[in-house]
Amino acid sequence: MPTFSEPSLPPFFEQQQLSIGALKQSGLPLEETTYLTIGGGIGSFIWADHLVIHGVDPATIVALGLEARPYARLRRLCRNSQIFEHDRLRSDSGGTPDNIWGWPGYALREMGRDLRRGRARQAARLAWQIFSEPVLHHPFTPQAGDVFTSLDREARRIGWSSIRRFGLAQAVRKTNDGRYVVAYSPTMALKGSCRLILARYVHLAVGYPGVRVLPELDRYRQQRDYRRHFVNAYEPHAHVYRRLRQTGGTVILRGRGITASRIIHRLHQERERNPNIRILHLMQTPKPHGPRYYYARRLTQNHFDHQPYNFPKACFGGDLRRVMERADDQERAGLVGLWGGTTTAKRPLWERIITTGLNEGWYQIRFGRLARVEPAQNGLTVVVRGDAAWLEEITLRADFIIDATGLEIAPERSPLWRDLRQCYRLPKNQVGQIRVTNHFEVAGLRNLTGRVYAGGIMILGGPFAPVDSFTGLQYAAQKSVESLIAQGAPGVRRLGPVRSVGQWTRWAAGVSP
Repeated sequence: MPTFSEPSLPPFFEQQQLSIGALKQSGLPLEETTYLTIGGGIGSFIWADHLVIHGVDPATIVALGLEARPYARLRRLCRNSQIFEHDRLRSDSGGTPDNIWGWPGYALREMGRDLRRGRARQAARLAWQIFSEPVLHHPFTPQAGDVFTSLDREARRIGWSSIRRFGLAQAVRKTNDGRYVVAYSPTMALKGSCRLILARYVHLAVGYPGVRVLPELDRYRQQRDYRRHFVNAYEPHAHVYRRLRQTGGTVILRGRGITASRIIHRLHQERERNPNIRILHLMQTPKPHGPRYYYARRLTQNHFDHQPYNFPKACFGGDLRRVMERADDQERAGLVGLWGGTTTAKRPLWERIITTGLNEGWYQIRFGRLARVEPAQNGLTVVVRGDAAWLEEITLRADFIIDATGLEIAPERSPLWRDLRQCYRLPKNQVGQIRVTNHFEVAGLRNLTGRVYAGGIMILGGPFAPVDSFTGLQYAAQKSVESLIAQGAPGVRRLGPVRSVGQWTRWAAGVSP
């Protein structure tokens, strides 16, 4: 991803409300539009897709971001965490970011492809999996490459290349005519410069601010040049697998979510080439059983919490979605912790790898916190301390540490959200993220007829639990468009049964809306 220097914002951006006259007299390049989405990723793409399908002229929509393709960052994070195009994402068949109707889902599309290629047995096996999930088979999840290909197709259909603008948003301010002005840094050739764009309706979907690095490991990385020995699972680290393939070694793995499972899978693949590879899985505390919600208890094995998706399926469109929507802020925080948390999918291959590793001794689980990390010859010495004061410190020798504890989600780590919170004193919800209404509006940024909506991880703890999933991004876009229709926003038309069938037919044929 390209790097940008901070643009020099004009002094009047220190105010909460800016004058249109002052903006035009500033001498800065100024563009005007009706709808603006900031982020340029899948969340922005889904919002723009909803608007176009609901009748908005694409010429009145601008998506501001850093990538030409909306899934570029997701694909990069997937590849770094060892999920390639043929691997399956943790998403259900109906989570279709290229298709607001969710039908046909990815399972049906994959079955059709198998039939067209003469693989009837494989198509029948997939049909049985869909019919019998989740009781007899693990739930279907789409291949990453299928998701990316479908997004490319929809991007061509709606004219995404003309909607997208390259730039990094730095600040958003209200204007005195009920609109918003966004200051952004444009191309690399104009480092440090600033451009402005005015919009009546703004959508914020900037995603995760960055990878999460625990403080003790961050200090170690800053003090010593050992970045090659300690890596985050979402950073490029192919050199780790090349070195292990050649010489073997010991890896300390942190985290027990879906990314940790995928890293174990990749290490097992390398171990088939070089059996001198060991995995020490460092977990903070034991996990003998999962949380309970009424009569349901989450399955736990080998201290992993198992769940097909990051939240129960009923959170996506069933009873739990309604429970979340009706709950108050404090109740939502409790439900997010109960239904969500750190979980991984229950996949037979991963279970066999863990069981075999435990029996043969090359995979071991240790409990405790990292106390300190010290250099050793061609590797690291890691001191682990248990939670109880009476537990002695344990010293572990490793060649690499792979941290799979996740991505950063704190709003303060996002420069744009940090600036907005400081300027407008936006309240947080009980989860620590940005508070939104049930229509995903940031109420603290309302400006006469102007509205600001948000989607993605930054509003976790709001009215929809799996807000960072494909379905969550679609649901947030749908609710915000419903809000725009109620306000009589320009160009947005209600999608009734007849128009919906017509628009779906155009989608199926690949014709522009």
